[in-house]
Order: sequence, then C-alpha cells, then structure tokens
Amino acid sequence: MRERWSGAYDPAFNSDLDDISTSYVERGADVVVVEIGGAIVATGILRPDPDGRGRILRMSVDQGHRRQGLGRQVVEELVRRARRRGMIEVVVLTDTPWTSALALYGSCGFEEVGQDDTDTHLAMAL
Repeated sequence: MRERWSGAYDPAFNSDLDDISTSYVERGADVVVVEIGGAIVATGILRPDPDGRGRILRMSVDQGHRRQGLGRQVVEELVRRARRRGMIEVVVLTDTPWTSALALYGSCGFEEVGQDDTDTHLAMAL
C-alpha cells in the first residue's frame, strides 16, 4: 500500500487490514494468498455482495514478484470461486492511474463499465 500511495498513505483509512478475519472471512469472503519461501507475495479477496455479485478487493502483488503471473493466478482463482458460489458477476474497482492493474483485469476478461479521474469500475459476467 505504501508503494502505491507513497506519502499519501494513511493506515487509518485501511483499518480493515488490521484484522482480515473479522473484516472479511467472518463475513463470508474468500481470501487467496500466494506464499513463496515463507513470505506472502500476492493476495486477493472475493467478497460476496447481497445482489449475487462478487467483489474483488485488496488485490496486491509484492513489487519484487510482479510480471510472473501471480496476479493473474489470484484473479483467476477468485473468479473460479465466484463461479462455484453461483455468483452472477464479479466486479472490481481500481484507481484509474494504475495502468498495470487495469491491464491485468483486462487481460483476465474484465470489461470497463465506468471511469472517472480517480476510479475505474470493471466487471465480468459469469
């Protein structure tokens, strides 16, 4: 998070990360973690929404492990889990300037459904 936000990063805006279990797992979300050599190098969360959609949150790949396909693997696993759960669509929001994230989701089959100066909304029908 600090890498993406630099000096603007404020942990107070990310209190959900203080306790992933309470914030996500206990609320029915799936958490995918990639571990290499004892270090967590990629993560992603699929949170079910009440309308039958799944929402990808907290996707991240450690800077030293990018361009190795780990982000794609996490996204594909989250989509597989959404299908198994009978979700009708998977949606994701990312920051518009984060072109690498937009490229990842586009290469995984997500389509842009909205955009402004700060956020891009993407979706994949299942």
